[in-house]
Amino acid sequence: MQKIRYAVIGSGWRSLFYGRIAQALPQQFELTALYCRTEEKAARLRQEYGLPATSREADVADSRPDFVVSAVSKQNMAPVVRQWLDRGFGVLSETPAALTREELDTLWRMQQAGARVQVAEQYRFYPYYTAVLRLMDSGLLGEPVSAYLSAMHDYHAAGMLRGLLGLGREEFRVTGNTFLVPVTDTRTRTEVLTEGRVVMKEQRQALFEYESGRTGSYDFMSDQYRSPIRPRTLRLRGTRGELDGREVFWLNQANLPEWDTLDIRQDPGGEVLGITFRGRELYAPPFGRCGLPEDETAIARMLVGMKRYMETGEEIYPLADALEDAYTALLMTSPAVTPGTGLEQETTGQGLSGGWYQRQSGPRIWK
Repeated sequence: MQKIRYAVIGSGWRSLFYGRIAQALPQQFELTALYCRTEEKAARLRQEYGLPATSREADVADSRPDFVVSAVSKQNMAPVVRQWLDRGFGVLSETPAALTREELDTLWRMQQAGARVQVAEQYRFYPYYTAVLRLMDSGLLGEPVSAYLSAMHDYHAAGMLRGLLGLGREEFRVTGNTFLVPVTDTRTRTEVLTEGRVVMKEQRQALFEYESGRTGSYDFMSDQYRSPIRPRTLRLRGTRGELDGREVFWLNQANLPEWDTLDIRQDPGGEVLGITFRGRELYAPPFGRCGLPEDETAIARMLVGMKRYMETGEEIYPLADALEDAYTALLMTSPAVTPGTGLEQETTGQGLSGGWYQRQSGPRIWK
């Protein structure tokens, strides 16, 4: 396979993922440049991580990447993506695609006019979710009916729920709320917390009702990515069976119940080496055993897909789906309330109270 050469715009926590991919798989990936806003930051990244960091945009262009990755803040994402598209580069944007409806529309129009842009919505390419989607596609559970997902936030969950339910970009209604709840702090990105301090954090819940009649339930707490006491939860229901985490329940051809589990093989470091179900392979490491955790593995698959998109126009995650994810997240946004308060307030939406809202999707140019 020809080496995939990419440059990264942005020097925050997320940009380092792309550096680790290139370092773990140097025969397949090359980070040509990593743009920082200051030379001080660039020097630190060169020294601490051995990355080709620079504070000069000209160095990015001169490195002649196959495409650039925008890994800046959410607030700057859409403007930076437009900037590099206007320069003639293909752009793989980190999520979300944009924070306003106007920016979402602009990205769609730019792609329709010939700009090469994709969004790195990587969760469907995680080992576990790849396996679940293949299991659902096999028909073992029948037609999808509903899904409960507590694993990822907002736009990520919106896309995953549609994928699990086999949906396109159909109309939907969302009913939800955001609560402030007391939880014990356990971990940040850089340290383990053992003081036992109880703090208030957000928990967002939403019910999606799609025009096909299928439903999706969303439940996410703001510290769920890092806290070891907040596990990921998925329950996927079909007409002939159900998946609950690793457990699978279904009816056989004689309409008698059966039960088994997904066999997930991992090394001591947590790298997923394979997932099977009753001897059928549902996931195999696309790059072999390379030491990358699931997030970097999924991002590496996005990089491969972006290279193919640049060469053939075949999208790995359609831009229209990424725009739908971000649009859905906009509809989900609501103020946080403390549970049990505000129950005597005036109702909002369609007969709802206490911070609950109900919103309906509407016309959008990418649908």
